[in-house]
Amino acid sequence: MDKKTDVLKICLVTATLSDGGAERVAALLSNYFDNQGFEIYHVVFNGKVSYNFSGKIFHLEHLKDKRNSWWSRSKRFFALKNFFKNHHFDYVIDFRTKPLFLQELLIHNFVYPKFIQTVHSFKLKSYLPKNSFLAKILYRNCLQFITVSKGINDKVSAKYNFIPSELIYNPIDFELISDKIDEYVSDDYSYILSAGSMNKNVKQFDKLIECYAKSTLPSKNIKLIILGEGKLKNKWIKLAESLNLKEMIVFKGSVKNPFRYYKNALFTISTSKYEGMPMVLLESLACETPVISWNYASGPSEIIQHQRNGWLVENQNSEKLIEAMNLFVSDIHLYLHYKENALTSVKQFDLDTIGAKWLKVLKN
Repeated sequence: MDKKTDVLKICLVTATLSDGGAERVAALLSNYFDNQGFEIYHVVFNGKVSYNFSGKIFHLEHLKDKRNSWWSRSKRFFALKNFFKNHHFDYVIDFRTKPLFLQELLIHNFVYPKFIQTVHSFKLKSYLPKNSFLAKILYRNCLQFITVSKGINDKVSAKYNFIPSELIYNPIDFELISDKIDEYVSDDYSYILSAGSMNKNVKQFDKLIECYAKSTLPSKNIKLIILGEGKLKNKWIKLAESLNLKEMIVFKGSVKNPFRYYKNALFTISTSKYEGMPMVLLESLACETPVISWNYASGPSEIIQHQRNGWLVENQNSEKLIEAMNLFVSDIHLYLHYKENALTSVKQFDLDTIGAKWLKVLKN
């Protein structure tokens, strides 16, 4: 797409710029908007920055003291207020969840100008109060909700129809993946892959580990690699040890280039309670690696074409998940069929295609 003649000034607001799917989307969109010639800023509330992004960054954690005192919080609030006062943004796009109602009420109504809110999880209470009246107060300066799956969009538009909502899927940067996919991986063994944050048990790595232990994979010397960090990591390491799988389950932590791990995996697996539009499935398929996932409420059925690029398993059914894992390593012809279709099945999520949909929303 040709660069725009009008230079738009856009602010993308995230909790971090690492580890999360919503944060990865923000980083990808910043690269796309920058390529359109727009002026891009990021407001990051806390945590590290590891994703490749474009634009300038205002990191609030640099103003935080060790105790996170009231003085420190006040200082960050007024710094944020002055930041938005001094920058006249054409658009503010917020990618954060909203767990603290009063804090967000102050930010939405006394800091932000008009803004767009993205909703990246089927668990709507992470973004919206159950009470519609409170939701109207919280989002009275919100221009639009952008949801990342049909399931989320249907749910938002049914209950919170006082603000228009529109579905725009998460993008994939195929060019970035192509540049990184062939980096050397030193792990010289067969493995399957899973990835995600370990701060809460949304990804249900405990169930994945238990299913893996009951599958035929360990006996076939096929390991399980898990990418990600979080406070539950040690608990999952101990679980692996208790199942005598310390050598078979490899915890790689947070890695800068997950694509090389996707590329070399036999398949990628998701055992989440819920998601929005899981990037782990999209990026795995973009790396030509088929996927297995429980068919939870939002995401997998819009990504996985059952028995074409992967396998959709009845939600939370561990026995069926184990059967699918065993099938992928026992039926080579079926597996190669899924692998052959992986890349083409996600071409509609290309960054340029999704970015153009964002431009249309901003124009309107």
